[in-house]
Amino acid sequence: MKKTRQHSRIKDSVDPITFSVVLNRFRTIADEMTLTMEKTAWTSILALARDYSCAIYDSQARQVCMMDAIPVHCNSMHVVLKEIARTFEGDIHDGDVIVCNDPYSGNTHVGDFVTACPVFHKGKHMFWSMTKGHQLDCGAFIPTSTPAAAKDVWQEGLQLPPIKFYDKGKRCDDVVRMYLANVRWTEWLYGDLMAQLGSIWIGRRRLTELAEHYGNNKTEQYIEAILGYADQRMSDEIRSMPDGDYEGISWLDTDGQGGTDIPIKALVSIRDDQVRVDFSGSAPQTPGANNSSFGVMQAAAGLPVMLAIDPSIPHNDGCLRHVSGYAPVGSVCNAKYPGSTALATIGPHDTMKDAAWKALAKAVPERVSGGNGRVHCVPFFSGNDTREKRNNGWGCMFFNGGPGGGATASIDGWPLIMTSGAMGGTKVISVEMSELLHPMRIDRQEIGTNSMGHGKHLGGPGVEIQITSTSGTMECNLFGDGASNPPHGVLGGTKAIGGGNYKENLKTGKRTYCSSKGRMMIEDNDIWVGYSSGGGGYGDPLEREPEDVLESIFDGMISLDCAQKIYGVAINKLTMKIDFKKTIILRKKMSKKRDSFDITEPNLPGASDWVKKRLRTGDTYLIDPQ
Repeated sequence: MKKTRQHSRIKDSVDPITFSVVLNRFRTIADEMTLTMEKTAWTSILALARDYSCAIYDSQARQVCMMDAIPVHCNSMHVVLKEIARTFEGDIHDGDVIVCNDPYSGNTHVGDFVTACPVFHKGKHMFWSMTKGHQLDCGAFIPTSTPAAAKDVWQEGLQLPPIKFYDKGKRCDDVVRMYLANVRWTEWLYGDLMAQLGSIWIGRRRLTELAEHYGNNKTEQYIEAILGYADQRMSDEIRSMPDGDYEGISWLDTDGQGGTDIPIKALVSIRDDQVRVDFSGSAPQTPGANNSSFGVMQAAAGLPVMLAIDPSIPHNDGCLRHVSGYAPVGSVCNAKYPGSTALATIGPHDTMKDAAWKALAKAVPERVSGGNGRVHCVPFFSGNDTREKRNNGWGCMFFNGGPGGGATASIDGWPLIMTSGAMGGTKVISVEMSELLHPMRIDRQEIGTNSMGHGKHLGGPGVEIQITSTSGTMECNLFGDGASNPPHGVLGGTKAIGGGNYKENLKTGKRTYCSSKGRMMIEDNDIWVGYSSGGGGYGDPLEREPEDVLESIFDGMISLDCAQKIYGVAINKLTMKIDFKKTIILRKKMSKKRDSFDITEPNLPGASDWVKKRLRTGDTYLIDPQ
């Protein structure tokens, strides 16, 4: 039954013009913080791929504003900020900078480095200016900040619970030196640290100017109004959804230690204006790194709901207070110390989100999309750069093989959505910059034909990519998921391919396929090849307009054979024009053979047959090689 109670939008005591000005002032500040990070960071993961988030919080650690941020970050940064505030209660001063990367202190995973500074005005603590950036390295036992083979927190690398890098404006040099001594590529990581500090200091300056302009009391009044506005609109959105309990299930490919098809279950309960996402019933904690932290679990509960609301609603604490997540400690969705959560934002998050997304499809199918691809073709490459006698160690998280996003009830899916945790917030590095900065050659980077799920609206395409080292042996550490468990389709839309990767020796022709995570050495005469998945489809493929099917062929998205067998569109191969009479006959014939659709598909583990179709005699398939 539809719930109809409405709320007034803005309190009578608040001037709507000033409200709009202050709201957009916060957005401008967050945007300036974001641009500061992008323009001053040293590593490609931040400066070019933009795997970071900047946000503003009030003194109570409530999210006030974020712009152009990563959803898995901004849906959980309040969790780690509350732990920072708790740790230093009574010892928070103007000029402090507090950092943290510890997943058991409310952070997402060890690779995400938090920097936060309190903002004071006239002696009163008013705000927190905060960034979270994915580090290129965190001192793990292998060169990557996402070590899939880690068995515990000590193999993940340096763990920093909330700790001060600046105390009352004075830099704690001993602490900073300790941090830098425990990470690879120290010069790059120091540059990224200073970029994050520059970002929060820009935020502090602008927030101080705002408080100076309006005064503390009026500033706090409008913060409450902004949060209340989002609260009211979020409440109305959830009340428009049918009350009930809805279940969904998805699977992790592997756990990093050879275990496969790990189930994650979500029970989404909608009551009045609250949504609770319960991951009880999911698998126990795994022995590998593919477990979720508490912070990521909260983000995975919130993201599906946030994606199902009106995008004009400000994403702040007013929204977040309407969604809660739960998972028992010791489960794959909420690891128990000292279990590894190195991949929390990638595999567990996206799989938890998929399970909740499937559940929401039963409640509000018009508001959800097909499944998004995951990052199984986004390897971490490293080695020695011998070009021009440099002989320097190098590392790169290579985003260019990113997957596509799911289709919706109204539009085709996005390409290069990268992950559900990023939702298009990260970027690929241009071919030219990749080859300039790193000793590699990108031989091929193109749309993966038929890589997406099909439907009335088709998923965004995956990517086919081929890499050759130009400086000797290159280490390849994979840390993704979703290759053997592909993105799902909705309401007749089909699953995507899943995909995979392999290295091929050009002399022998032998291919070594690797699961979505693991370690391979790309040696002389080897190439690395990745086929990332597109997103899931939405709706019956027979309802897609024939002209759109033909356009997708010209764009290289689908093949002629697919157009006929999946979409029922007859195309003359000589003229490349649609035969509409044959198309009508073919579609009627195909429609009669169709069974009724499930709301989502597939609903069984290991549904991708991509590797099985491509394995040749003499080829090898490795699960989580170490």
